[in-house]
Amino acid sequence: MRDLKIKIKRQTEILGLVLAHSGKYLIYDFEEMFGVNDLTIKRDLQELRSFGIDIHSEGKKGINITSKIPTETLKAIIPQYIGIAVNQSSYDQATNLFISKLGPKSISTLTQLQMCIDQNFQVKMLYQKPEEKIVEERILEPHCIFQGDKHWRLLASHKGSIKQFLLNNIKTIEKLEKKFKPISQKQIDEIFGTSFKCWLGNERYTVRLKFLPPWPDRMKPRQLMEFQKVTEEPDGSIIYETVVNSLNEIASWIVSRGEGVVVLEPESLKKLVIKTAKDVINNYK
Repeated sequence: MRDLKIKIKRQTEILGLVLAHSGKYLIYDFEEMFGVNDLTIKRDLQELRSFGIDIHSEGKKGINITSKIPTETLKAIIPQYIGIAVNQSSYDQATNLFISKLGPKSISTLTQLQMCIDQNFQVKMLYQKPEEKIVEERILEPHCIFQGDKHWRLLASHKGSIKQFLLNNIKTIEKLEKKFKPISQKQIDEIFGTSFKCWLGNERYTVRLKFLPPWPDRMKPRQLMEFQKVTEEPDGSIIYETVVNSLNEIASWIVSRGEGVVVLEPESLKKLVIKTAKDVINNYK
């Protein structure tokens, strides 16, 4: 397992270096860098090509990538690399909270769910809502496990609606011998594409915000949403536009920014921001 992780990490780093500096590196450079022989590097390039990446060694011209890497390939490579390399030295609060709450049961919960996702089997689980003490039985069609707002979560269909469930609050899981038709990756992408933080809903709200100085310099380089539009104004401000599935999440975020962030639309978001700010002030009266 350790050798496999080392290989995946090395191949991804070779890919990253070639993308950053096309033609700069020879096979010999990577031999020296990673402490392996030339056959290993050649096998690495071959395996990367098997993933649909046109990476080739052209002798003294160095190693180059001759065509654009498909988005789906990037989506497969990046989480894999993060899981192996980045998590070794970073603080994963969601995982730590998950383990703290469930202990060894965290592994059985995670693996049972993922196996049902892979095989498209329904699951029966006992689930306790975060704000309630009642434990309820749920029959779900599990679609994917994801991390959001410091927790591991399950995206699943329940009684015809797509919902999310905190893995920390799952009491028991049972695989049912009943299969279901999974939703497509495109549908999953659309669900997450309008989530400002972790709320997953069917509503869609077009939001326009105005950021006054000094916020424009801070906001222009940032990618808050997958689909967003930023327009610079003559007065030094910027207009930020996006689509979200929850006004509550973005309202709280706007209030937390303080002065200089103005809601242009929708009107319902303006009212919600004002109410949220008043509620915060009332805590100190």
